[in-house]
Amino acid sequence: MDYKYANAGIELLLAHMNIEDIIGAVENLYHTKEEEAGALCEGLSQEEMDENEETVDDSGDEVTGGTQGTQQGNGGGMVRYGTVSDLLSFVNLISNMQPEALQHQPEEMGVLLNKKHMVLKKGRYRIDLDVLLFPWMWTYKTPGSGGHVPKGSFGKVHLAQDTVTRKRMACKLIPMEHFKPADVEIQARFRHENIAELYGALLWDQNIHLFMEAGEGGSVLEKLDSCGPMREFEIIWVTQQVLRGLEYLHAHNVIHHDIKPSNIVLMSDKAVLVDFGLTVQMTEELYTPRDLRGTEMYMSPEVVLCRGHNTKTDIYSLGTTIIHMQTGSPPWVRRYPRRSYPSYLYIIHKQAPPLEDIAEDCSSAMRSFLERALERNPAQRSSAAELLRDEAINPPREEQPRCWSLDSALVEASHPLRQHSQQPDTTQESSLYSEPEDSAHLRRKGSLYIDLGAMTGYYNLVRGPPATEYG
Repeated sequence: MDYKYANAGIELLLAHMNIEDIIGAVENLYHTKEEEAGALCEGLSQEEMDENEETVDDSGDEVTGGTQGTQQGNGGGMVRYGTVSDLLSFVNLISNMQPEALQHQPEEMGVLLNKKHMVLKKGRYRIDLDVLLFPWMWTYKTPGSGGHVPKGSFGKVHLAQDTVTRKRMACKLIPMEHFKPADVEIQARFRHENIAELYGALLWDQNIHLFMEAGEGGSVLEKLDSCGPMREFEIIWVTQQVLRGLEYLHAHNVIHHDIKPSNIVLMSDKAVLVDFGLTVQMTEELYTPRDLRGTEMYMSPEVVLCRGHNTKTDIYSLGTTIIHMQTGSPPWVRRYPRRSYPSYLYIIHKQAPPLEDIAEDCSSAMRSFLERALERNPAQRSSAAELLRDEAINPPREEQPRCWSLDSALVEASHPLRQHSQQPDTTQESSLYSEPEDSAHLRRKGSLYIDLGAMTGYYNLVRGPPATEYG
């Protein structure tokens, strides 16, 4: 048959064939292929089938086969597993969508990085069904006292729990009108043990839900507000953790821009940095923002001047954070009460650094450390890598209380803290903080992480099912 007439025959056939018949034929063909694939899988051993699955790392993140894997895990829904690139593409997409289009979105949509702890069901991850959200109670308050984790700049933090895996996560809700891709980008791209791990992002009910690693110990600010100034060995441990995270970020030319007590979260064996909404990655030697970035009481002088700054600004902010941990108050506020000085920018410009706010009982080594961190000239200010080697945060082991993890302390049956795990959460009543003759011995045996969190009474709340106060 001539080619021209063959095409004419096909067009004639299509013109007289019902489109439903075509769809039905294609569906039957698809099911036939699917049954053949299923029969083939039945002939494979379990080990052979496991080898054919996608490679997933220890944290549950997809490493290979991103596109194919997300289609298989999608199941036709709007939520899928994906890679970091998939997640960043998703947040850029929704940030560019018109509000009208978002308002008519009937289901949740998003990308999850964690397959291990977050279980999709037919391409959906439904709030209040597949994942539960609870108000996150204060770690240091008595349960039922009403204290919740405070709102961030534009988001409120909840406790989230996957209904299948029972995994506990932090979930930050950001209204769409305040959401920026920068809220996700740095945290997704850069992985470090002292940076809160991002598990995924979900759009539902006009809010972006950011799922991330949960800090069962609360924030440093929460600790300070509830328990007062921290002791130097506690400050040393927190400072070490923060400097490790900053060393990693600064090695990649990333500026956090908002180092302060509320953005340092405590866990059973580490502290992590959170809130990367103001974070930027420098492309030149200096970064010149269009507006002020950070919280003014912790700002460096060069940030206040708006003439350009670099990663050293985070070091200055860490120095002011240490002063807050020492005294229980941010720098400047004791000498210049907030009610009389609505802004500290001029004061910082003229009087920084706030060396007069350093605690009176500060050790000479820590004072020297703070002077290096708070150096007004950023070129002469020490880097994170240099400060990590400073003697102030590397004291001889015999001069500091022993640091145990929360899990190790609870397993230790003979540990003195065992006797107080059911008592009210108050440091004054604990034998670790009383002053008997052997207090030095007990203090040396005490767990730093227990001390930071005072968390034994809340252990089941973190690891087990939600308690009654979570609704």
